[in-house]
Amino acid sequence: MGKVIKKTRKINKIDKTIDIAGKQTIIEHMNEWEKRGKVSKTPFADLSKKLKVRFNFAPKAICDYWWNILDPRIDHSPFSQEEKNYIYEWIGRYKEMNDGIIPWTNLQSEISNLGKFRSRNDLKNIWNAKKRQLEVKNSALENFDNGDELKYGTINVENVIEDKGIQSIFNSFSTIYNDG
Repeated sequence: MGKVIKKTRKINKIDKTIDIAGKQTIIEHMNEWEKRGKVSKTPFADLSKKLKVRFNFAPKAICDYWWNILDPRIDHSPFSQEEKNYIYEWIGRYKEMNDGIIPWTNLQSEISNLGKFRSRNDLKNIWNAKKRQLEVKNSALENFDNGDELKYGTINVENVIEDKGIQSIFNSFSTIYNDG
């Protein structure tokens, strides 16, 4: 059998501990930041200082929370097959021409042309799930090519039933799988 992959959703600690007022503070701060023309290069560090009185979150945690959960533009509905195919094709084209880190922000802006703005984290999750599928499939094919395929014997079940009875059928199958 294949490897069992447990699917667990890692929830950022900030999501469990922040209250509605804290969320509202983040949203208001980010809206103000955008209205001012994104002048500050460190909005999440500024926000971390602002929230430090009630919460002690690192700027990185606030940044991830904003870009993956709170940003009002993000659509959290399930991905359509069209969107998934677009992601696979885009990354395939990118990997053909480039080597290195995938620019998720570029993919995020391009996939928004399909009508939904998706978080970079969700895009990564869709791609990594597909990548795991392909790796499992490729490793299974490699094992098959290396001669590790299962060896099955043949048995004429009708003759066994007539000649030996039901118990002998089970013994015959056991012999085939153990000796094969």
